Amino acid sequence: MTADGETAARAAVERLSHRPLSKDAGSGDEFEDDALPVGSETGERAEGRKAIALLFAGRMAKPRTVRWAWDRPDVATEGDVAWLFADGNALPGENGGESAVPYRLSGVRRRRGDTWRWRLFHGPEPAAG
Repeated sequence: MTADGETAARAAVERLSHRPLSKDAGSGDEFEDDALPVGSETGERAEGRKAIALLFAGRMAKPRTVRWAWDRPDVATEGDVAWLFADGNALPGENGGESAVPYRLSGVRRRRGDTWRWRLFHGPEPAAG
């Protein structure tokens, strides 16, 4: 992806809304090999490419879906680093129904060449409302 840090970070947050709905575990591909994605529950911490892939595969294997509606994604950039904080709602659902749950995420993205990837990501798995 060739884009400035702010545009790339906003696009990455939007992709988070689409991949879980289609059960696409490829979200893990957007992380650096030694990135640190962390959730809110014990065990929701992945270190290394294999662990990151397993974390996302496990999330996509669950029967429910989730998407997000962002009120305010804030992004700051400096050179090859972008910091992100997003406020909004997670919309977890099962059997075609959804319920809004307040949700926040934060992360750091870094550019290597023309590619931006997550370096640090903190976003809890939303509980059904």
